[in-house]
Amino acid sequence: MKYLFIFLALVFTDNQCSESKINQDALSLEYSANSRGLYKNIKVNKKDISVINKRDASAFTKGCSEGDWKKLLNALKPVEVDHIPNLKAPSNNRLFDGAAIARLKINYEGTLYETKPFDHGNPPEEIAALVKEILTLAKNIE
Repeated sequence: MKYLFIFLALVFTDNQCSESKINQDALSLEYSANSRGLYKNIKVNKKDISVINKRDASAFTKGCSEGDWKKLLNALKPVEVDHIPNLKAPSNNRLFDGAAIARLKINYEGTLYETKPFDHGNPPEEIAALVKEILTLAKNIE
C-alpha cells in the first residue's frame, strides 16, 4: 500500500511528464449519494463521464475532455489514496435523514479504495476538492 501511495504521489505532480507515466486508462473515480428522495451516481474515467440521477434510470454519458481530466487529476494530487478508507466524516446528518449517504471510490489498476459513508454536501476535508470537481463535472452532463 505504501508503495502505491508513493507511486501515485510521484505521478500526480505538476509536470506533464509525470502524468504521462501512469496508466491513466486504469484510473476511474465514482461518487454516489442516495437517500429516500435522492439518487446520484457519477463515474469518471479518462474517456467518459457518466451520470445517473434516478434509480433504474439510464445514464447520461459524455466524453471527458482533456481539460476536465486534468482538473480531476489536479484535485486528486493531494489525496492520500490509500488513507481514504480511514477518513472520518465531519458530520453525521446522514444517520437521521438529514443528508444523503455519500461515498467516493477510486479504482486504480484493479485496486479499489473506498471511503466510509459521509454526508452528501459535506465530505471529509481531505477529499472535498475532488468531490467538488466531480460534482461540477456532473452538473454539466445533465
